[in-house]
Order: sequence, then C-alpha cells, then structure tokens
Amino acid sequence: MRAVSELQKFLYRKNCWYSPKRGRNHQGGAIMRRLCLCFSFLLAALVVAPNATAQDTLKLNQTYRDVIQLDFPAGKTQIPLPEGEWELLGLQEDLADVGIRMWLVYLARVENDTLVGQIIFYINSDLYDGGWASVPGCKNSKFYYEEIISNEDSNVDCWNVWHIRLRLKNSWPDGRKQMHNTLLARNITIPRSMMRIVFIRRNEDNLLSLTYYFHPYPPGSASITPDDIKTWGRKWKPKVDAGFLGKLKMFKTKETLAPPGQTPKTVTSGEEKGDIEQRIIRLLKLYDEGLISDSEYFQKRNRILLGL
Repeated sequence: MRAVSELQKFLYRKNCWYSPKRGRNHQGGAIMRRLCLCFSFLLAALVVAPNATAQDTLKLNQTYRDVIQLDFPAGKTQIPLPEGEWELLGLQEDLADVGIRMWLVYLARVENDTLVGQIIFYINSDLYDGGWASVPGCKNSKFYYEEIISNEDSNVDCWNVWHIRLRLKNSWPDGRKQMHNTLLARNITIPRSMMRIVFIRRNEDNLLSLTYYFHPYPPGSASITPDDIKTWGRKWKPKVDAGFLGKLKMFKTKETLAPPGQTPKTVTSGEEKGDIEQRIIRLLKLYDEGLISDSEYFQKRNRILLGL
C-alpha cells in the first residue's frame, strides 16, 4: 500500500483533514498518537476490502433515485438526489493515514445523450472521534453566493454557488476521471462548464462534502442562472442537513425539490395526480413571483403533500 494515498493527497490539498481534539494533556495525546500509528501500520499490512454495506449500496453503473441510503460504521447517512435517474459512474475508496476509510462517489444524469447533471460527494465510512478541521473553501471572493453558518473545527456548515469547467485534469481523483472517461466512451455530450453548488458539513465524528452540478443550458429547458441555483439551494439544504445527521426520511412520492428550470412532479394516480400537480405549480408560480414568503411556500406545500 502506498504510504500516502491519492485520496489523502486530495484531502490535504483541500485542507479538509482532521484536527486532534483540544484540551487533552500531553501524555494522553502522545499515547493516542502512538495507538493511532500502530493501528495505521496494522491496517496497511492488510488487503483493503470494500466495506460490505457500502459495497452492497454503492455499485458502478447502478441507477439511483430520490435518496441513497448509506449505513457505515460511522453511522447512517442519506444523500438526497434531485429529480431524475442518477447513474453511479465513478467510485473510489481509500484509507487515511490513521485507518479512516473514505469514499468518493460520482453520479451522472444524462438526457438525450447530453450530460445535464452530476453529483459528487466524499464521506468517511469509519468513525473518527478526533474532530474534523475547519474549511478555507467555505469562503471565496469569486463565488456567486456563499453562506457560512459555522466554520470551526468539528463544526462546519456552509454552502456556496459557483461554476466550473469540465476539462479533464491530471489532478482529478481516479473516480472522477473514471466517470468522465465513461461519458466520453458513450459519446455523451459534455458541456464546457456547469453551474455548481456545494454543501459542506463536518462535526466531531463525520465529514460530508456534497456537490451538485447543473447544465447551464439544458436541452429543451430554460437556461439556469446563479440566482436559480441559489434559490434551489435554500430549498434543498434542509434535506442535506437531515441526511448528514442520518435523519432524512424517504420521500413518500417521486416529488422532490426539482433542479432549477424544471417543474416538480408527483407520482400518484388519476385525477388526484393532476389536481396535486396543478396546486403545486400554482403555488410555485406565486413563490417565484415573490407573492409569498419562503415559510409560506413550504407551509402550504407541506399541506398539499399531506393530502396524498
């Protein structure tokens, strides 16, 4: 096993590695460091096999909808998926230097042979109680929009909106290269750039960086602006927060907070389906025109969905 893994280098570049707990006495800290070092050598001597639960849940070329349920030794996590089918095209697993298992996961959504969306997330599957470090990437003067609720060691909660070019880079992790090359091999049209929104959450035990990408000019749909992404992000963040804490419930229907430029849909039957769709569309129109507030929108929307 390499002394320093590619994923470890990636995490160091992003300055997202963990920091030891503060307040421990010198002797206790030294003992813990020796234990961690011995433990890492022991793990390095073993053949790294994928976590069984994760291997059953995360499979290459498998299609996912609504929510990805993860049950790791570090705890339960749910990854909310925008409307549509998302295919897992890249998967990378590695060990940190103290034996913490990490996953990088890459999903793509393709419509009419065009890449219209990507989801990239990395997450720890093994429990680490040392506390995860704060993130310089929460703030950048180039971001279209940023919101920092907290950015301290063991307590990171921020999200931001930006755009990114999709040129293949040598610095990309292997999983991302795998997804990109798979799309090229399938003759999928890849836009030169995409709108991007990233949610970063960290606490004492766990880490999650969850990024959604949207085609700025999806075929057959209205163009997507930074304000569209910002509005969508505000609505979507409660799902990300609940998923990070392992408390996101499965969606009762196929209705989700749809990507910008698209209309939410429900999957029910007969006249009930049409009635609920029309009510949600009318409500969304009022919201988009600024005639109702955020809280009024969610309150009325939830009342409609309770009738299912």
